[in-house]
Amino acid sequence: MKKTLTLSAICLLFYAVPLVAQTPADSAAIENACRDYVEGWAEGDAGRVARGVSPELVKRTLGKDQDGAGYTSEMSASMLVAATKRNRGGVNMRDQEPGKPFSLEVTVYDITGEFALAKTVNTKYGFFDYCQLAKVNGEWKVINVLWGYIPQK
Repeated sequence: MKKTLTLSAICLLFYAVPLVAQTPADSAAIENACRDYVEGWAEGDAGRVARGVSPELVKRTLGKDQDGAGYTSEMSASMLVAATKRNRGGVNMRDQEPGKPFSLEVTVYDITGEFALAKTVNTKYGFFDYCQLAKVNGEWKVINVLWGYIPQK
């Protein structure tokens, strides 16, 4: 009797929880939003960056002051777009792979309904982004970013 009740409760739980599967179209759209955000920045294409990110984007990283105390630095979507416009003459970061073209690795970790988590990595400029995305008005947009430099070996 206990086994039957337990099994019935488990079945009811799975029946009551709607399962939403990720689609290949969602995966591709999430990757495209991440690429618009990072590749657009690298190309100095502010329009492409704006297409990939939400106007409410918050981009954060960690830093240390001269005394070694940690702090959080943040950037908004408008600041990112303005910085991208300044990149038209080229990215103002140390090129860690001179002579190699820019390439971006995008990994989509999770899609749950209208929310997703992805990671981008580019070795040319040596940084990665953890991107949180949401489907806004039918389009995937990067909403939050936590980024950092790839640790040196």
